[in-house]
Amino acid sequence: MSDSSFRPLSTDANWAEARSASKTQPVLVFKHSSACPVSAKAETQLQSLAEDSALPVYRLVVQESRALSDEIAEALDIRHETPQVIVLDDETPVFDASHFDVTADAVREAVQSAPSSTN
Repeated sequence: MSDSSFRPLSTDANWAEARSASKTQPVLVFKHSSACPVSAKAETQLQSLAEDSALPVYRLVVQESRALSDEIAEALDIRHETPQVIVLDDETPVFDASHFDVTADAVREAVQSAPSSTN
């Protein structure tokens, strides 16, 4: 599977970029576990979403960036889980889902409902 549709989320600079981007449009933060089959299924869902839309999808691989994952959880006051998706709109989480609730359809609906969405 190609990772080219995902934007990296492995550094504080990537996290700052994602937050900044959310000021002008909703963005998606995807926390992925490379060791979990449920997360692999979620990744497939979000890969298709990232390829088929203009939605910026930032992917954090928890095994590689656990400290940043914890920092994000604390900053957004959202308990860490994997797989997990968080829609940020103007730096504010407006949707989050985990495990089997991570679907492209659920994310599309959340993005369309986001206050700054123009869809």
